[in-house]
Amino acid sequence: MKHALKTNLLLFLIGLFALNLCSCASKEPHLAIDASVISKGQTKLEVKNLVGEPDYITNNKQGEEEWYYYNDITPFWRKIWIIGRFFGPKKVESIQVTFYHDHVSKVIYYVTEK
Repeated sequence: MKHALKTNLLLFLIGLFALNLCSCASKEPHLAIDASVISKGQTKLEVKNLVGEPDYITNNKQGEEEWYYYNDITPFWRKIWIIGRFFGPKKVESIQVTFYHDHVSKVIYYVTEK
């Protein structure tokens, strides 16, 4: 009886550990990869199909439409309340896609620190 209890407890702990590992895996977008699949000449529809809806859309002074995609890549320990500020700056990765006559004319990927 004791052996079965130990075995069940061990299996439970292994399962709990595996479940914890799965919960740590995230499906965060990787904008650097998304930026690499966007190329000059693609249409707005093609870009939407590749990377989804933009987070922000604006028009620049030249009358071109600019789409922006953002992703917070700040490490989780940086997000800890009160003490997180001691672990370095917050980081946000971005893609700027510029369209001229409905076609991509420029793609810029960059990371900013706050």
